[in-house]
Amino acid sequence: MHKIPLLDLKKQYQSIKGEIDSAIKDVIDQQAFIMGKDIKSLEGSIASFCQTKYAIGVSSGTDALLLVLKAAGIGEGDEVITVPFTFIATAEAISTAGATPVFCDVDPKTYLMDPASMKSKITSKTKAVIPVHLYGQCVEMDEILKIAKAKNLKVIEDCAQAIGAKYKGRKAGSLGDAGCISFFPSKNLGCFGDGGMIVTNDEKIASNAKLLRVHGSGKRYMHSLVGYNSRLD
Repeated sequence: MHKIPLLDLKKQYQSIKGEIDSAIKDVIDQQAFIMGKDIKSLEGSIASFCQTKYAIGVSSGTDALLLVLKAAGIGEGDEVITVPFTFIATAEAISTAGATPVFCDVDPKTYLMDPASMKSKITSKTKAVIPVHLYGQCVEMDEILKIAKAKNLKVIEDCAQAIGAKYKGRKAGSLGDAGCISFFPSKNLGCFGDGGMIVTNDEKIASNAKLLRVHGSGKRYMHSLVGYNSRLD
């Protein structure tokens, strides 16, 4: 009996080995390991692909969630609604931001966030909702966005396993206030290590996230925010 790997990263690498090796050599030759031209090029490509104005490379999908929450001003005393049917990073990012994760149920047919259940969890402390797209499916976003607009909530899409998924012709990540992508090796679009991306049409979220990912600095050695070391290498 032959075993066929569900995910064969070595074989994927072999199929484009020359191109990858050449790109790595170029980075080493330039000595541009942090925030170089290749990162800017990737950000432009991802923004275009996801149909958003901005894309901000960060160190992981987890940090993408955390930085968006912080960039949106969400923290201590706030509640954020999400689902338990996801990787722990979704709830972990909420807690790390200082807020409280509140779980709603999923639709038993799709395993995605149930809008009615989400609505039932809203309180005076709720500031955002994080729907999680999975299995090539997007959450029923029209209902989520309608509820969020009525309650003045931020909608942060967890697209860790959904880059390229579409909802009524629009790409995952472009529907809410921001989307968070993971480039973990086993994800839909993986890298050699950890990596993530924030996509958004919100200029304020994009601007704050860019500061937060590099120790709150917009200019070298000038820090306007308490940030993180969360750059995409």
